[in-house]
Amino acid sequence: QMFKGFEKLKDVQYVYTPFDSSLCGVKLEANNKKQYLLTGQILSDGKVFIHLCNYIEPWDDLSLSQKKSLNQRYQMGCGCKVS
Repeated sequence: QMFKGFEKLKDVQYVYTPFDSSLCGVKLEANNKKQYLLTGQILSDGKVFIHLCNYIEPWDDLSLSQKKSLNQRYQMGCGCKVS
């Protein structure tokens, strides 16, 4: 799910990244149902694109304060949808 961008894109099925790390591509673990906090861009063609310069963190590695802020505090005074 995304925290911002719902006005541009209602449903995200795929997240795109360059092929490998030398091109700033991101490798994520997909087999073990790991959850991530991803930041990136929504391209003009509607694709969600991430690369190594974006903030990408396994959800379990975030502090309790970061999780609470994402789920509650950051939404206050924000026109975005947090889910």
